[in-house]
Amino acid sequence: MDMIAEILQTDKAAAGKLEKADMERGELLERTVKEAQELKENALKEAEAYKMQKTKEVTERINTESEKITSAQNEKTTVLDKIFEEKHTQWEKEIFDNIISPK
Repeated sequence: MDMIAEILQTDKAAAGKLEKADMERGELLERTVKEAQELKENALKEAEAYKMQKTKEVTERINTESEKITSAQNEKTTVLDKIFEEKHTQWEKEIFDNIISPK
């Protein structure tokens, strides 16, 4: 009878250990899923921050280049306006003369 009691006790202890192992496995799985989710969220946040930084850098470069182009165009327009103001009367006279008495 002692042998049967010992077998039953061993079986009961084994069942307890299995139950404990199952609980620990479940807890570990929950922690792992939670950590994986946190890693994913952190990676997404980092990716979004990187994207925002790169967008800011590119926008600043575009604005700088746009300002340079606009400035260069304004300088050229100013030069052309000055030339026009200086010579438009002469050009009008030449055009008029060529229409009235073509060469």
